[in-house]
Amino acid sequence: MNNTIVALVIFVLTYIAIITEKVNRTVVAFAGGLALILFKIFTLNDAISFVSWETIGLLFGMFIIVTALSLAGFFTYLALKIAKWLKYSPTRIFIFFPIVTFFLAAFMDSITVMLFFTALTFELCRMLEIDAAPLVITEVCMANIGGSATLVGDPPNVILGLKLGFYFNDFVIHNGPIALLAGAACLFYCFAVSRKSLIPKVGISKRELKKMKPEEAITDKRQLIAGLCAFGVAVLLLIIHTYIERFFHYPLTVPLAAMVPAFIMLIFLGKKSGEVIIKVDYEVILFFIGLFVVVGGLEHTGAIKIFAQFVTDAFRNNHMGLISTLLWTSGFASGIIDNVPFALSMAYVLDNIVKFAGVPALAIMVWATSLGTDIGGNFTPIGASANVVAYSTMERKGHVIGWGRWLKLAVPATFISLIICNLALWVKYAIGFY
Repeated sequence: MNNTIVALVIFVLTYIAIITEKVNRTVVAFAGGLALILFKIFTLNDAISFVSWETIGLLFGMFIIVTALSLAGFFTYLALKIAKWLKYSPTRIFIFFPIVTFFLAAFMDSITVMLFFTALTFELCRMLEIDAAPLVITEVCMANIGGSATLVGDPPNVILGLKLGFYFNDFVIHNGPIALLAGAACLFYCFAVSRKSLIPKVGISKRELKKMKPEEAITDKRQLIAGLCAFGVAVLLLIIHTYIERFFHYPLTVPLAAMVPAFIMLIFLGKKSGEVIIKVDYEVILFFIGLFVVVGGLEHTGAIKIFAQFVTDAFRNNHMGLISTLLWTSGFASGIIDNVPFALSMAYVLDNIVKFAGVPALAIMVWATSLGTDIGGNFTPIGASANVVAYSTMERKGHVIGWGRWLKLAVPATFISLIICNLALWVKYAIGFY
């Protein structure tokens, strides 16, 4: 059988297995990679060469820092502090909590952000006697939109950026303003249609609210300070690393920008660093490694090149059509399937498309694919990992959101967000700012 067909069949079967969630997705990804080697699509050394170790290094460094902050109680403290500052007003909380998840998700793992914010939102809404579901859905939508604003905000951005040569500042400058506009529109819509749910059913228990002391959420002040310092340094280095390389000729690569402060923090924490290392989400990192190998099989056999040539021929004289197609295809696909393997596949597709004549610059296609992949995940409860975390956390609390309620609020909000992204991308292309 032709190697291209074999690689494509393995890729599709791996995708289907990931979607069905019958088997752990990391196991599926590695099984797909092993199948490619067993069918002699490529050797083990070839397979390893397709792994983007820059991406893995960046994720590992950021995961260490976020895990340390999480264990120190940072997220719970922040949420409680904001709620107290807002005087536990349902209306104010509905506006500010999603804004906080937006900005936090722009710089750290949205899964961790939603894990803590969902639990806290549920408890606050229970005490305030209001429905938590609309607020949780809005928080998730805003977290996914916020994740599109920076390189480290969402895993698809890390993959697209580092595979195609775009860095932290590029995403902030080009995706950041669009994400702010899309987020503002999303929040306005969600608040407008959910404002009736903010009226408490009965009187609020002041006694219970007074029991919630933000300071008690901090479990380790020393670790919290170390984590915040490491986080600040990592973000700073991600912003200035290209200037350091250019003017000081020091190879401060993207993964080093995250891993250096992360490991200095671990050394500072001493014996407690063991607790942080154990809690890091290694499953996600291993999942990425397996996916890089599976998608690498398509690149190795030329399947990606064939598909890229087809797309190029279809939109050779319709660049705005190509931009819109990338945005909306990425959006709808991300709402149905895991956006990480999709982003990795698209990274190879875009790289091949730009090699052919008559297409717009790679950058505008990256922004379209990134925004579509990140924001399109809002369409369904399984569209992004943060969605699944929030949905399942609410179920464990005894509050089932249901697909119907999710779709009713999230689908229109996502459409509005993507329309704004589409218009903004057209403007960027028309004025040549990409």
